[in-house]
Amino acid sequence: MKRWTIIVLLSFFISCQQDENMEQQSGTIPVGGYSVYYETAGKGEPLLLLHAGLQNSAMWEDQVKDFSKDHQVITIDLPFHGKTTGIDTTILAKDVVKTVLDSLKIKKASVVGLSMGAAITQDFAIHYPQRVNKVVLMSSALYGYEDAHPVDTSTFAWYRKLLAALEGKDTAKAALIFTQTWSEGIDSESDSLTKQASHYVYQTTLRTLRQHQLKNWPNLQDDPKAYAGISTLRMPVLILHGDRDQPIIAETSQYLEKAIPGAKRIEMKGMAHMINMEQPAEVNKLLRAFLK
Repeated sequence: MKRWTIIVLLSFFISCQQDENMEQQSGTIPVGGYSVYYETAGKGEPLLLLHAGLQNSAMWEDQVKDFSKDHQVITIDLPFHGKTTGIDTTILAKDVVKTVLDSLKIKKASVVGLSMGAAITQDFAIHYPQRVNKVVLMSSALYGYEDAHPVDTSTFAWYRKLLAALEGKDTAKAALIFTQTWSEGIDSESDSLTKQASHYVYQTTLRTLRQHQLKNWPNLQDDPKAYAGISTLRMPVLILHGDRDQPIIAETSQYLEKAIPGAKRIEMKGMAHMINMEQPAEVNKLLRAFLK
């Protein structure tokens, strides 16, 4: 057998062994009217990652690579995002998460959520605390906070612009507005996307808007709202947010720190909303210290 043939076969064997050691798995799980796409990688303590709105599970690529070395990392595409399909107007997002974990026979996991994913993480931890080891809330709002606290009207100005763009059937403009607001941050340039992560956010947002047009998002509305139950959390909680994020995120992050017993908050300098993609090494270092 020629030397190059042996090298090719050896490389293939090593690759197969690496895949086997990573315990990679993907597929779909029926949850009500949804077919929820999931991926798992690695072995060890379960770690569930929940993505931001208009994004998908691919936003956690850097975290999956790092933490799958010693954790079982689970990512899912939330309803009306990514590869998840179907319609169900009755099931709540927290119960989608529970069913996925049940189907994967995971009794307890640490849960990390960013933005919309953080809101779902809050609901899941409030209603199923026995299923949660530790919680990380990144760039997190708090459902119901605006009912009890005055919120700067400029906070929602971006949303009105996005809706106007969609009404004008300009999804590219709508995706740009979203990206500049939530990926670039409060001092973004109006005509450019300067961050590397912003190109991913823009392309993913554009695909999601063209597919769903902001319709039929995951049902986050629970009764009572998370604001009423957030102080009941007793597991370790880490709160991360960027100093260049929208003002409402800093406000709610500070409130979460006060409301959740023992919670720790870290404001990350020079970062906006999508902090896990902006500075993955720094974020991963904080996550690893918290999770170990």
